Amino acid sequence: MNLDELQSIRDRERQSDSLQQLRESFYQDVGEFVQTLRGEREAAAERADDPFDAPEVNRLTDDIDTAEQTVEAIYERRVGKLVKMASFAAADMPTEDDGLTTEERALFESMVGDIEQNRERVFAALDGEDAPTPAESAPSSEEEVPADTAADAA
Repeated sequence: MNLDELQSIRDRERQSDSLQQLRESFYQDVGEFVQTLRGEREAAAERADDPFDAPEVNRLTDDIDTAEQTVEAIYERRVGKLVKMASFAAADMPTEDDGLTTEERALFESMVGDIEQNRERVFAALDGEDAPTPAESAPSSEEEVPADTAADAA
């Protein structure tokens, strides 16, 4: 992972209406890259006589800022595409969900479920039926809550 790769991914996302293929661990890999840059910056600051005026420290700070801004741009662009894709999937239209990161896949599945649930409530209301509210369809017993969550709540 490096800045050139990040900027290339950002540019491809901007140029296409469809999601570009990313490895599942993309955001994790970017996080590790940024942490490496931060470690390098700390080491450079320790070596420098004046860390606030050291060219290497300033370059690394700029690289960190650039990486973070680039990833944010990638994420924002991809989320927009995910929203559109989730809308299609909830309407039983074909979608191509290969190349999603782990985080994006979870978001996509959550959005599809929420859209489908909302559609059921809207159409139930149109039919004059009492549709369950989101709170009513949530888990209600301790058994349905994962054990570690139930222990935290106690």
